[in-house]
Amino acid sequence: MTNNHFLNIGVLLYGCGHHQAAWRMKDSNIEDIGNISYYQHLAQIAEKGLLDIVFFADNQAFNASDNTTMPAFWFDPIINLSAIAQVTSHIGLVPTISSTFSNPFTASRQLLSLDYLSHGRVGWNLVTSMTDIEAQNHSLQYL
Repeated sequence: MTNNHFLNIGVLLYGCGHHQAAWRMKDSNIEDIGNISYYQHLAQIAEKGLLDIVFFADNQAFNASDNTTMPAFWFDPIINLSAIAQVTSHIGLVPTISSTFSNPFTASRQLLSLDYLSHGRVGWNLVTSMTDIEAQNHSLQYL
């Protein structure tokens, strides 16, 4: 009997880089972080490279306090992946959704909608939120 083992490989699409100062590099593409076609293009490259998933992290707060930190901008993962679903055909689509601040009905509706739009390519990165600044964005003082 043959044991087939598979390794699934994905990519975290994170604007212009994950390092806090990556956006300051000459070729960082900082000017494209508000352009949905930039993310569509990155996902198409990942799909062409036979990666299994594209993944978007998310946070319930922006933590940019001055011009030395990464710009505080990213699209909602569900919106971004809905656009990516329209220009890709087989790569998996994995949004992050916080169980702390997303109610079950809304989260399931968003995931089901994206799954339907993408013909069954959705995963889910379930996280719990953990910072007071996130709580304050939801009318709570602290977590």
